[in-house]
Amino acid sequence: MKLTPMRFTTIEGTDVTVQVTSPADAKRAIKELRHRKKEVGLHRRVLLRQQKAAQKEEVRSERASAERARRRGVIASVTRVASLFRKEKPIYDLASIELELQMTDDVLHNIDECILQIEGKLLLSS
Repeated sequence: MKLTPMRFTTIEGTDVTVQVTSPADAKRAIKELRHRKKEVGLHRRVLLRQQKAAQKEEVRSERASAERARRRGVIASVTRVASLFRKEKPIYDLASIELELQMTDDVLHNIDECILQIEGKLLLSS
């Protein structure tokens, strides 16, 4: 996931850090974090759609292979042998999608944590 650089916040992996020096900067950092949370949420929705499509594709391919296995005759034998040499690469890699979903969930959680910490410190300083 490629994100635009921010002024007060840095996100490395799933770690979210904020560096502010004044209450005005803290308020801007909160706006920045809320904007980034929306961006990460949109990316998460895209990943969920990809995951759903990958699961459907997996079920479809399993059904097709089971159907091919039930066929009999010379033509069915030839198609089974031909399918052994054909590379069927899935459109989406389900394991990598699930890993990236987990990472986005961690980033969203850490962003929420940072927002709460900054808001708490702002309340204490007022």
